[in-house]
Amino acid sequence: MPGREPPVSFLISAEHAGNQVPQAWQELFAGHQSILYSHRGWDPGSGELARALATALDAPLLEGRATRLLVDLNRSAGHPRHFSEFTRGLPSAKKRELVERYWQPHWDRYGEYLQSLPGQIIHIACHSFSPAMNGKTRSTDIGLLYDPSRPLEAHYCRTLGSALRTRLPDLTVHMNQPYRGVSNGMGQQHRKSYGDSRLITLELEINQRLAGQVAGLAEPIARAIRPSA
Repeated sequence: MPGREPPVSFLISAEHAGNQVPQAWQELFAGHQSILYSHRGWDPGSGELARALATALDAPLLEGRATRLLVDLNRSAGHPRHFSEFTRGLPSAKKRELVERYWQPHWDRYGEYLQSLPGQIIHIACHSFSPAMNGKTRSTDIGLLYDPSRPLEAHYCRTLGSALRTRLPDLTVHMNQPYRGVSNGMGQQHRKSYGDSRLITLELEINQRLAGQVAGLAEPIARAIRPSA
């Protein structure tokens, strides 16, 4: 139909939503269980936010349940932080088992969605960050991480940032903080294969001091992402 806008599809992910350790791998963390409940082990609140956004936006959801300390779903193969200090020294066969059981299916499903979803795909990866780093309190409440060299992606994120500030005026929204939007990650790796007319990929970072408020934040965030949500 002339003048009809092309479709937009949403895809939600939360690579670090859980800190589970399957029975076969629990001995790796003997005496170190507390680290699983720290930010090293997972992103508190990210899974709850991702599930709420996926429901509100009627979008498919990719959710990591196992701790990133086994294999990090948001790092590319070969990256120094693909494995943690608990798994880096494992025999190659064991590391390959971790990749095939947890990492590869997540990346394969992401790739399948990129091929099958119609129109422009907006991928929102939900993460959370610690309130302080190296003894310094972070002023960011919500961060939007994106690649500023991709014009459509940059425009979308700036517009989203403005909408979030309007709907959540008591929170501080920053662009590309507390991390860089072009750091190694699942979205960043797939930007190499897709222009931003097909794929906009960003990380939605929430301060972990807000983790207990995610239920109340999800609706205004979803309406900022898509006003009709």
